[in-house]
Amino acid sequence: MKITVLIILFSLGTVFLFLKEDDQVDTIEKIETKKKVEVKMFKKSKFSKQIKLRGFSEASRTVILKAQVDGKISTKQFDKGNFYKAGTQLLLIDPEDKVAKVKEMEALLNQRKKEYEVAESLFKKGFRSEVKLSQSLTNFENALALYEKSQVALNNTKVSMPFDSTIEDSYVELGDYLKKGDSIAKVVDLDPIFVSSTANEKEISNIRINQNARVKIGDIFFDGMINYISKTSDPNTRSFKIQVEIQNKDYKILSGLTSEIQILGPATEAFFIPSSLVTLNNAGKIGVKIIFDDKVKFIPIQIISDTGNGYWINSKELNKNEFIDIIIQGQDFTVEGEQVDVIKND
Repeated sequence: MKITVLIILFSLGTVFLFLKEDDQVDTIEKIETKKKVEVKMFKKSKFSKQIKLRGFSEASRTVILKAQVDGKISTKQFDKGNFYKAGTQLLLIDPEDKVAKVKEMEALLNQRKKEYEVAESLFKKGFRSEVKLSQSLTNFENALALYEKSQVALNNTKVSMPFDSTIEDSYVELGDYLKKGDSIAKVVDLDPIFVSSTANEKEISNIRINQNARVKIGDIFFDGMINYISKTSDPNTRSFKIQVEIQNKDYKILSGLTSEIQILGPATEAFFIPSSLVTLNNAGKIGVKIIFDDKVKFIPIQIISDTGNGYWINSKELNKNEFIDIIIQGQDFTVEGEQVDVIKND
């Protein structure tokens, strides 16, 4: 009987020790399987989204010089492609008949002036009526107008550069006979130069007159300023025309070059993170995994800009946060709500 009792006690002790050891193993396994993640703190900062528009450069002024009088070209003092200062004489139309006309009108003016002076003297003495005096005055004023008109015609025989610019094209040669209104040359002004583009309804709300802009032409950037925004949109595309003015004193920028306009939109607050930290939850939403009370939490985000080096993000749940701890290592091996060991990355 005693032997039986001893056997039973021994068996119970063995089972107890086995169960106790199994509990210890489970506890050790649980401790060992608790995951470690590395987190990094990110600070909210100011961000302005960049608006990029495709456009082209164009001359700020393009003028076709035209003849204002008839006559033969006696001198031509310009060449296509050259730059000339404002006031430089480019062309002379033979002025011989215009000089003669000025002399003729000058003689007529002197005669009408004397007639008026005599009529005025006789009127004061009572020997000439007021009607005759008025007629003499009219004749004098008409002669004066004809004289001034002849002088204008003589001056118009000289064709000069209207502003500092380049002769883009020439339509005449020495000896050509011009009629009033005939084209002489095409003049383009490249300083300043304009870069034109179009903006859609969303983009135009963030663009204003005198706003700074950068323009990329080829591999070179130029600083400019928006000087024009159309008040009405194109009926077909619903886009608005904008224009950027760039100083071009060295005339490096030519008209007709493909350009990219870069404009900074209004500043907002956002977090800048590496693109590798963005993940998906089970519902397919994009977000990041953060640490909250030592537990993994998934936060849905909105990517507001992709810089190529990372993302600018914001989130309704993070609006009030100045700092957030985002998992940078191990996020793909954790689930939301899981308690983890946190390693800080400074």
